[in-house]
Amino acid sequence: MAADSSRSSPVIRAGFFIGILVLSVIVGTVAIGGGAQSAPDVSQVNAPSFNSGESVATPADESGDLSMSADASEKVVVIDVAHAGDIDREALTPLVSTLTENGATVRYHVGERQSGSPFNESLRSADALVVLGAEQRYTESELNGLSAFSDAGGRVLLLNEPSQASPAGLGLFGPIRSDSVTKPMAPLASQYGLSYGNGYLYNMHEYDTNYQNVYATPTGDTELTEGVDRAVFYAAIPVQGGDTALTTTEQTTLSKTRRQDTYGVVARSGNVVTVGDTNVFTQEFLYRADNEQLVGNLLDFLVTGEKSPADAPQTAESGESGPGGSLPGTGMGGGTVPSEPDSTPAPEPNETMMPDE
Repeated sequence: MAADSSRSSPVIRAGFFIGILVLSVIVGTVAIGGGAQSAPDVSQVNAPSFNSGESVATPADESGDLSMSADASEKVVVIDVAHAGDIDREALTPLVSTLTENGATVRYHVGERQSGSPFNESLRSADALVVLGAEQRYTESELNGLSAFSDAGGRVLLLNEPSQASPAGLGLFGPIRSDSVTKPMAPLASQYGLSYGNGYLYNMHEYDTNYQNVYATPTGDTELTEGVDRAVFYAAIPVQGGDTALTTTEQTTLSKTRRQDTYGVVARSGNVVTVGDTNVFTQEFLYRADNEQLVGNLLDFLVTGEKSPADAPQTAESGESGPGGSLPGTGMGGGTVPSEPDSTPAPEPNETMMPDE
């Protein structure tokens, strides 16, 4: 009896495993069959977003040449990179080349630590200042010096961009970092009755290749809008105050409020102009729509002021920095800009913003 029991045990075990195998095959077949039945027919998929005839994008033409009408001879234009050391200077080549070809001298203010020249000392020898999205705050002395500079007839151009990543993902600083750009620019603009809005602008109804590439048109005939029918801004924030020169087209939305309206993106207050985007100055976007005409007008604005040297920022004596002044430095030279150490961490990639964020 024991021998018979030992012989039947392998047979029982074999039958058990065969049963499991058959059951697995049946279950797998049902699963595969169910999956095949639930797969959609590609021909039945309704994907109007892939129908080019229904696209709302209206790509802007790329044409024209950047030029100036004004004579820039003996004018000195300073571009401040001390407060925004990550600026892609190569992207500014058309701007710098056009100014110098028309007689201007273009200098980069790299900061006292690098050149020995304080901000206010750089302003004393300049006729115009360009600030591209400062990342570091200006001191009270520097703000006072800038105010004295513009009061003396110096021209100031302030360009800013959203403080969060855009679909393009790039500004003059590479990927845009959260809360690193807008705040330091606020006091510069506010002392002239100008300000920047929070959030970013987008338009789901009319745009240039991307919903955040918004169109803007002139509000009237001014020096800044001469020859401009339509410009494109690629990562824009609204600007308020002063005399608005360009506004976005209708149905443009501000991300913070979700309100559709027209928003100012270029405004002027006396000797100061604010622009709600830095990309319009770069080689990549300069020749879209009438951007090159707008930028040419902005360059004319920079070199047509009449600054009185006697009223420029004064340097303080006895080694103290006072209102509108700071210690004199060694001055700045034109030509090649000294390289700077990378004092800020490398920017991390940001996810593309969608309209519901």
